[in-house]
Amino acid sequence: MNQRERFIRKIVYASIIAALLIPLSWLSQPETTESKGGKLAQLRSDYRLSQAQLGEIDPASETIKLATLGMRGVAVNLLWGKANEYHKNEDWVNMAATLEQLRRLQPNYVSVWIFQGWNLSYNISVQFDDYHDRYYWVIRGINYLQEGTQYNANDPQLLSKVGYTIANKIGRADEKFYFRQLFRDDDDFHGDRPKAQRDNWLVGREWMLKAEDAVAEGVPLRGETPMLFYSHPVMCLINYAEALEEEGVFGEVAKEAWRKAAHSWTEFSNRDLPSQMNIFARLSEMEAYQERSRKAQETLAKFTSEGIRDEIMKEKIATLPEEQRALFEADPASLNEDKLQQRAYLEYSMAVQHYEVADRVQGENRAAALKAAEEATIADEMARNIEVDRDIVNYDYWKLRCEIEPTEELLTARKQLYDANDALRRAEIVKSLELYEAGMQSWRKVLDAHPQLIEQVDTVDELAMAVDVYKRVLDQNDKPLPKPFVLQDVLDKLAINRGEMSPEEVQAAKAAAEAAASDPTRPSP
Repeated sequence: MNQRERFIRKIVYASIIAALLIPLSWLSQPETTESKGGKLAQLRSDYRLSQAQLGEIDPASETIKLATLGMRGVAVNLLWGKANEYHKNEDWVNMAATLEQLRRLQPNYVSVWIFQGWNLSYNISVQFDDYHDRYYWVIRGINYLQEGTQYNANDPQLLSKVGYTIANKIGRADEKFYFRQLFRDDDDFHGDRPKAQRDNWLVGREWMLKAEDAVAEGVPLRGETPMLFYSHPVMCLINYAEALEEEGVFGEVAKEAWRKAAHSWTEFSNRDLPSQMNIFARLSEMEAYQERSRKAQETLAKFTSEGIRDEIMKEKIATLPEEQRALFEADPASLNEDKLQQRAYLEYSMAVQHYEVADRVQGENRAAALKAAEEATIADEMARNIEVDRDIVNYDYWKLRCEIEPTEELLTARKQLYDANDALRRAEIVKSLELYEAGMQSWRKVLDAHPQLIEQVDTVDELAMAVDVYKRVLDQNDKPLPKPFVLQDVLDKLAINRGEMSPEEVQAAKAAAEAAASDPTRPSP
């Protein structure tokens, strides 16, 4: 190639570049007050990607991004490494400065705000001995997250994290009693917010509701399932009611707190949420689907002979390989854990389906039988999906708590045990013992009225702790635990939950104790 050809090629390339600049210039025209700008500006506007729509515009941030000359990603990686190094060396001043540079470089990268806010509130705060210093860094992390919402307006994930940190870090920390008090007295954080509204659970809930509003406006929810996302504001009200009781607030104040929690739980239960199968359903509808299935199965049974399901099951068993058939017919007590798991999977796969029953129906009733089988199958599937979702949020337990906590009987029982602990702290042993005994009697009435509570691990653990303290008070008065003990079923359930005794052993011990009580000459077990 001679010099003339090279020159011509350069001219061609320059012409092509010049020609491309025309459409590029048209496409990239910026938006102004008089014009919507080019195509790129219109797309940014339509998808809300411009900085003005994402949040506040920070001139210093924009200047720093330009100064990196397209190497912003490299700069961010270097700063992340520096931040981790300062954290390791406990150089909090330089770490704070590095975090400031990071947020200037990536103000719209939500993960930066979330990670570093969490780092300040959860990791750095625990490095200090004094709870005042710990609280300072917790609030600093919260302030960092709040600052992120200024540059990422209406981002549900960030708004929710602000509320979650306020609620849970302050309300569940080991120093929560001190943190909650410091938070109520923190005028710098709250400004002119009335003290009565400064509870961390209520303030955290406000931010979570802002996140819900953002989702309602069409902002996509990322990083969390809708089930958990919408459960957080409800749990804040429940935790607020629990915190009041832990701090000795009972009566109408506690009742009203639990009533609001119950109302919010009902709203949450009736919210349309995507299930595990990505089908929208309501947590409150499981029983309705179960009833729908029962009625459909009754209709199906009208078209089939009695015992048809057993007949189909026998046919399935007959087709199994000998090893699987022996496993299916074996006594469960003779199987080890591995074999039991295999048997459970086999039983699940061998279950007789409704359509298998309907398929046996011939003649004029076949269509009706197939329709009933379809209705029962769909209802069963929906009920199972809702049951899985209920387990995720511990639905049955919290629903029961919201229903019974505002009752006078349960509030009385909780207050008596609280007063007993308070008397014990003041070394009023006799009074403490009286209050403990009254509290145990009150709890007996509650458990008799709501026997399902004894099946809840949290309730059993809570009462077991109270019984342990009660035993120590009895020891100080040289008294044994009364027999029969009014909450013996709680201790029995605790032993079963911990694997210390089997249900059969508990029943045997109970029978022996009853026999000994009826025969004074017989030694007690």
